[in-house]
Amino acid sequence: MRPATDRSGLADAPNWGAAVWLPAIFTTLAALVVYGLTLAPDLTWANHGVDGGELMTAVYTRGLPHPPGYPLYRLLGQIVVYLPFDPVAYRFNLFSAITVALAAGVLTLAAARWPLPTAARPLSAITAAAVGLTFAFSSLVWSQATITEVYGLALLLLALFLWALLTKRPSLLTGFLLGLSLTAHPTGWFMLPLALAQTPRAGWPRLLLGGLVGLLPLVLLPWLAHPASPVVWGEPTTLRGWWWLVSGQLYRGYAFALPLADLPVRLAAWLPIWLSQFTWAGIPLIAAGVWLLPRPERQQALWLGGTAVLYLLFALAYLPDDAIILALPAWLLLSLLLAPTYHKLGILALCLPLILLLVNFNEQNLRADKQPIRGRAEALLAAIPPGAVVSTPGDPTIFALWYFQHVEGQRPDVILVDENLWAFDWYRARLARLHPGLAGLEQPDAANFAALNIEERPSCRASLNTHFTIPFNLTCAEEIDS
Repeated sequence: MRPATDRSGLADAPNWGAAVWLPAIFTTLAALVVYGLTLAPDLTWANHGVDGGELMTAVYTRGLPHPPGYPLYRLLGQIVVYLPFDPVAYRFNLFSAITVALAAGVLTLAAARWPLPTAARPLSAITAAAVGLTFAFSSLVWSQATITEVYGLALLLLALFLWALLTKRPSLLTGFLLGLSLTAHPTGWFMLPLALAQTPRAGWPRLLLGGLVGLLPLVLLPWLAHPASPVVWGEPTTLRGWWWLVSGQLYRGYAFALPLADLPVRLAAWLPIWLSQFTWAGIPLIAAGVWLLPRPERQQALWLGGTAVLYLLFALAYLPDDAIILALPAWLLLSLLLAPTYHKLGILALCLPLILLLVNFNEQNLRADKQPIRGRAEALLAAIPPGAVVSTPGDPTIFALWYFQHVEGQRPDVILVDENLWAFDWYRARLARLHPGLAGLEQPDAANFAALNIEERPSCRASLNTHFTIPFNLTCAEEIDS
């Protein structure tokens, strides 16, 4: 009797399970060790990590971070809080390392089953491990494994989705993993055309049903927003406020909003970075891999490549300067397209991830962080007069000070008020609930607010600087410090 085979042609032999799992475990552990050696030891702004302070404060105080609220990160973060490492920021940096390393391991599982023929079993472990390690050691992926951000969890869930899709798991499971990935980052929607194209039409209802079930964590947002947390964006307890949060209305204006005149400049800056992810050999290896595939798998590969291009274009046209991080799923997809060429190369396939490891190690090593925040934030907090109302000029400062005040308990007497958030009614309403003694919160009039409260509390404006010459700026009503 012939052994049963799936559409990729791999026999479901009893000993094949170990051959699949061993390279995946090796890849995960190897990536985790490297990430551990390069992990940021504390709160950092490196690698576009400004949101780290806000994410940790939201988890620690049981609030909700910026849209779309990231409910799955918020829930898993409750476990991370109890890890036996200090400071708290290190625990969350480690969580990113674990999730990205697991994503590389799951990608290895997918590569072990797609698209290698049955005769390739002896070399498939090497091929699969090389795919996973190439992904793990590419610079953009590595950069998000050493800081606190949501992208590691998003990559893990997308890797699980790709594994389920490409290894022909039940459509209900595939849809569930896709839906769940959307609760980690909304750009998972770009995988939907790929999912529909690679799922028989008869399986579409189960795929979409699974997707809806995977979205259920979003329903929990009203219950995840603790009234005492300083970090709850919007009004998730109302239907309108909930939709504002989960639909990311605050950031809709950024999508495809980069002026056409700026597009060549950004492309010129980003293209060398993109080409360096798999070194100069990446594009030829991917092109050769697609050409080596038989027609059915080649069509599948073109869908993978097309979805990767979609991510690259979206990131390219997204307005903020740190939008390059939104292209991360593209490297997940493109890594898989290396598999056919890696199979031909045999053990030589391990050369590319080894080269990436050696080339990127120093650049990605945050053990001696070049952007230390703790020293300047603690110096700023120490210089603020007792009981002051302190206005901040936006994300880097307010997110960092939230972390040191609400997570580490420094200067609880100070009231932090952010100028960028001040325009939102829900933000001023939260300030009023948390600090009932403040006056002038009914209207977005900052000058009137300062005038009404100056007699009761000192009024200051503070900012943390990204430049090292002056660590912070602090201006108060009576004096100026720096």
